[in-house]
Amino acid sequence: MTASDIKRIAYIRSIPVSRAGPYIPELARTVTDAGRAARIFYTDGDCGAADFPGGTWEKLPEDATPDRIADRIRAWGADGVVSLSFPDEAGLRDAVVKEKLARYGIPMVSNGLEPSRLLADKWETKKILADHGLDTPPGMLVDGTLLKNGAAEVPVYADIIRLKAEEIGYPLLTKAVWGSSGNGIRFIRDRAELEEYLATPDEGNHVLERCITGELCTVEIVGADGEYAVQPLCFTGPTGGRPTFAFWELRSSAPRPADDAAFEPVAEKLKKLCTTLGITGVINLDIIYSGGTYHILEINPRVSGATALGVAASGRNTYLAMTEILLGQWRAPAGPVLPRRRWSLEFPVDNVTDAFVEEAEQALDVVQITPTLVVDGREYGGLMIASCEYGDEARFLRVITDLDATHQVLRPEMRTRLGELLTGPAARAAA
Repeated sequence: MTASDIKRIAYIRSIPVSRAGPYIPELARTVTDAGRAARIFYTDGDCGAADFPGGTWEKLPEDATPDRIADRIRAWGADGVVSLSFPDEAGLRDAVVKEKLARYGIPMVSNGLEPSRLLADKWETKKILADHGLDTPPGMLVDGTLLKNGAAEVPVYADIIRLKAEEIGYPLLTKAVWGSSGNGIRFIRDRAELEEYLATPDEGNHVLERCITGELCTVEIVGADGEYAVQPLCFTGPTGGRPTFAFWELRSSAPRPADDAAFEPVAEKLKKLCTTLGITGVINLDIIYSGGTYHILEINPRVSGATALGVAASGRNTYLAMTEILLGQWRAPAGPVLPRRRWSLEFPVDNVTDAFVEEAEQALDVVQITPTLVVDGREYGGLMIASCEYGDEARFLRVITDLDATHQVLRPEMRTRLGELLTGPAARAAA
């Protein structure tokens, strides 16, 4: 099937479409302006003309099976499909949808079953990273069922873990081999806390690894067939202690020349890894930067909550790039990493009202404002993503400070951290 044969493009989305504004609206307009029909099949939230302009939309049950999704896409008459879903379980679901649609000759931009399965498994991912010469925290695979003597009586297994923990070094973390969004992570500060863990282990397989102190960062890679683009690095907060809710942090893609240069050889290795695995679409990586080294924690085989942050910094729309892959129009830009063209900032906001949103959108380059963030059924405060031209930092700070004075949307520590970031070394590097 050639690009000219693809007249009807279906998109699959597993979280609210509005969470990807303005980049899904930009995608929809581009597709329909080119004379193609577009429809988004989504399983959470609502969708309307503002979320998917020019196209149509269809809501499916939240627990829709791959067969149900594939049947609805075929019933609509799609010639090609793109997955915009996350977290991991939704990415895996779409990998199955891809296999089912392939039987009918319908191409789909989504990672296939094998790379999706491997990368969703955190222990398999660690082995793949090591094979490609990439740094990852030292660790071991722990069988929680065996530790509970549920599979076999192996009393010495706990002693093996104790010895390995001493070799790895404290503090430690455990995390489920299959899981995402930081769910189920346990922090182990010392030997005493290891004994508590051994006395109350979690079921199933877990990775036990050193908890590295440094800066948590994330990066997205998009492409296919050896042609990959790496979005600018986004730094998302400190790490080294007990896990905190990621969206409480100031997350940014900001000018850091020395750190960016240190990442370039890592980016080249990651592109080779993508080629080896046959990545088609997107992967997202969680990384810790410590002592000049990028330690890769995991690779998520799908888009992520940080997609908008990277796109705002580079100006290269990931969702549109995936459509170009489907149409055979994708060519990766030159260079190890896409250039960062502007500041990209994400921070929590409280007391989000229509008046605040309207005033913020008039005065700032707002990417999106989410009034209430819902994660695993729990409601948190709001979230704002904004971008800022280099050289415009002082005005941005003045405007956000004035907005806060009127609407009380920023916590004092967040207001301080924004000021420090936009007037510190990164701002001087941007000048």
